[in-house]
Amino acid sequence: MKIVFCTLHVRRSTQAISLAAGCLAAALPSELYESCTLLDFFPEQTDQEILASILASDPDAVLFSVYVWNRQRIIQLAKQLHQEQPRLHLIAGGPEATGDPSGLSAAAPWTALVHGEGEAALAGLLTALAKGLADQPLPGVTLLQKERPVSGATHCPYDLSTAPSPWLTGALKLEPAGGVLWEVARGCAFSCDYCFDARGHAGVRSIDRQRLEDELELFIKAGVSQVWVLDSTFNYPPERGIALLELLLAKAPHIHYHLEAKADFIDRHTASLLGELNCSVQLGLQSIHQQVLKAIHRPLDLDILAEKVHLLEAEGVVYGFDLIYGLPEDNYAGFRTSLDTVLSFSPNHVHIFPLSVLHGTKLAQQRDRYGINAQPEPPYELISSDNWSVEEMELCRRLAATVDIFYNTGRAVAFFPAILEALQTQPSALFEDFFKWALQQQDLDYTNLLIASNWGADDVYRMLQGYICHQLQNSGQGHLVSVFLDLLCYHFHYAETLLGEELLPPADETLLQIDLWETPLQRSNKCRLVPFAYEIFDLLEMEEMQLEEIAHLFRPVGSVALFMRRGNEVYCESLGEEMLRLLKQSNGELSPKSIFAGSLPQATGEELIQFAVSEGLLHSVQ
Repeated sequence: MKIVFCTLHVRRSTQAISLAAGCLAAALPSELYESCTLLDFFPEQTDQEILASILASDPDAVLFSVYVWNRQRIIQLAKQLHQEQPRLHLIAGGPEATGDPSGLSAAAPWTALVHGEGEAALAGLLTALAKGLADQPLPGVTLLQKERPVSGATHCPYDLSTAPSPWLTGALKLEPAGGVLWEVARGCAFSCDYCFDARGHAGVRSIDRQRLEDELELFIKAGVSQVWVLDSTFNYPPERGIALLELLLAKAPHIHYHLEAKADFIDRHTASLLGELNCSVQLGLQSIHQQVLKAIHRPLDLDILAEKVHLLEAEGVVYGFDLIYGLPEDNYAGFRTSLDTVLSFSPNHVHIFPLSVLHGTKLAQQRDRYGINAQPEPPYELISSDNWSVEEMELCRRLAATVDIFYNTGRAVAFFPAILEALQTQPSALFEDFFKWALQQQDLDYTNLLIASNWGADDVYRMLQGYICHQLQNSGQGHLVSVFLDLLCYHFHYAETLLGEELLPPADETLLQIDLWETPLQRSNKCRLVPFAYEIFDLLEMEEMQLEEIAHLFRPVGSVALFMRRGNEVYCESLGEEMLRLLKQSNGELSPKSIFAGSLPQATGEELIQFAVSEGLLHSVQ
């Protein structure tokens, strides 16, 4: 029996990994596992391309994990597959199959739906299909090819402690310098009304410690650079989170980890370990208002939040917040207050989402209570409610896009407080004004502006330059423009360097042994030369000061800085005249002798060249 697992990802990214398919395949009996093929697809591919790829495997069974983002497309594909090959067994699982089984079963000619955790249920179903015996109730499965649906127990128990690893079994392949979705636990200890995570098994079940250690060893050998830790609250209870962090620090501290946490359970020890680790932490806040959090059964004390965030800040931890607009008991004014409050902490990033009323959640059962009008089809976003008008939801959509463009993509955290102080405004007001300015002054398309992914860092950098300069000039503070542009320029190039390629010293030192004075050299494209109006180190030393104070203390004398990355560190050096000339004019055609043309003693020039070559800043063109 040939089995094809199909994963339709939300987009191409380092996180586009078919983890669900890998876990399901790894848990199959060996005879079925050996006949499995895992296929990855992306939204930009045509239906014809996807169908051709699936049918090229000559499958007997085609399996889909159905999520909010791919439900409609997968239903369409399933219908077309049935038309092409009526004999195929079409099987659907995932959150949509669990949350809305009746709706999904009626939408396409499925052979069966798999509910809840699918490993044991799917193994039972495929074994029965292979033997031609799939006509009796199976736990965790609804059979749909009979006169009436045949369902077994709602869920099929699965012993997570003995679950095979999709990575260790080879069901999923590791890419050098790639990313990994890493499952360390399943379930959630909380029951937020809008969330699906706690559906099914109550509480949290951890993956076996030995398996985690073995997987980390594998990640190290493969040269994995990033790991997304799949645990909605890795730090609950705190001792579980501490044990995980200690494992990461002991085994693979060099990998960058993405973690999700609940602020309430961050203690001093956890913060200290996070500070040692190469990581970023996302705090699921959603709202700052007690009445809102109480309504969705997600309590949090704002004073406690501030205390926990200060613990992270004291350890230098990179962190961000999640916020949701459209929640019960909230409104547009309340959401703005939440946004202004979280930005007062200066998080590295803020992710904002509209409320989705998901099938199978407590909130979906409370539609009448809150007057909820939501999209009937995915992504099930709130349209309006008793507290939210259509217009207010749209205003929040604009805010969310602007925060993503201005703050996240614009890497605004470092200079944002100074801009707010100079313009005497609140974050939400600034973002609203920026959106209007972009539409009017930049003549940008409204719909295009709402899609933050359309805007790269370079585009946003130019927009921020234009907008802030415009605002400073209009407020009578034109004398602050040069200071701001330098700060903006520094943080932009710092971030781009950090995300760029590492500049390494030359592996072959033979270049250092030849006559470099006479040899044409080329500047490495892994370093940046960036001009500034001020001496950049003067500004960096005073970065905690307000723009007005900096402009009063310093004069624009001009400087050029070198940016380069080594390991996880970015080095920024203000260049002297001779080194600047050497680096700027080393174009692969001119030798240092020609560049300096008698203006610098050869011995002095050779010292500069030796340093530049030994650091990898210059290399031979041959």
